[in-house]
Amino acid sequence: MLNTRRAVLQRLSVGALGAVVPMARAASDWPRKPVKVIVPFTPGGSTDIAARLAAEGMGRQLGQTFVVENRPGAGGNLGLEALARSEPDGYTIGILTTAHPINSWLYKKTGYDLKSSFSPIGFLQEGPIMLVVHPSLPVSSVADLIAYAKARPGKLNFASSGTGNSTHMAGELFCHQAKVTMTHVPYKGSAPAISDTIAGVCELSFDTMISALPHVKSGKLKALAVTTASRSQMTPEVPCMNETIPGFEVSAWNGMVAPSGTPSAVIQKLHAAMAETLATPAVVKRFQEMGVNSRLMSPEQFHRFILQEADMWGMTVRTANIVID
Repeated sequence: MLNTRRAVLQRLSVGALGAVVPMARAASDWPRKPVKVIVPFTPGGSTDIAARLAAEGMGRQLGQTFVVENRPGAGGNLGLEALARSEPDGYTIGILTTAHPINSWLYKKTGYDLKSSFSPIGFLQEGPIMLVVHPSLPVSSVADLIAYAKARPGKLNFASSGTGNSTHMAGELFCHQAKVTMTHVPYKGSAPAISDTIAGVCELSFDTMISALPHVKSGKLKALAVTTASRSQMTPEVPCMNETIPGFEVSAWNGMVAPSGTPSAVIQKLHAAMAETLATPAVVKRFQEMGVNSRLMSPEQFHRFILQEADMWGMTVRTANIVID
């Protein structure tokens, strides 16, 4: 009986070793074919542009083609669900954004779990959300706006690019922390939201800098603040929200992740190629032109960052009582 048990254990050990060796060899040989990069939004936006810049550079670093595939829908959930269901072999990776920690509270079913569905690769880029107002609004600072809104509870309308988007959530967080009541007006994208703010349909808007800044420069809108921790290099004259509301910090960000179970050796190769790409002068310059910047985070740091964002947005969603389904 003892000899039989030993024989079984030996066979199990050999089998397990046989499974590990090919996986280790596959990781060391990776990549041997093109890598697909799922972008869960439409082409042309800042997330798509950043993903394509990273994909091109990482392809050069690793000697393979990185092919971007846009899979928009359900506020970014469809693309992330497809990524979560992909083979964890390193040949399918994707972009996770600010929207996904928010969506984890807005949707009953997202098709993925932020804690367990992905192996983070690294932080890609972030940009400020800008608070802009119609020039006719008699305010010139965040403090002015808070006082004006408190004197007119529920009377001011703020536009956003859609319910549950980072621009909407920035507005809700502002209302919560400033203790004011405003009416949210959601639009299907930044362009109509900004257009109606310029037209005076909405008195103010929270939007990405890439969308809002041209209209600020033309004088059609007035910028009161950016939502990042420090002032933007593109608009050093525009104060941060946290200069009036301590601790207020929101950014529209994105990063790269792979399906959970992707070999750690592959994750490290991806992370190293991504870091090298983001440090190249061409990418740094393009990010500056877009009004965004990168932060160096290890895969572990990026994972903690994602979960911290989910905690913060959970509080905002519950306070504002926002429901999508």
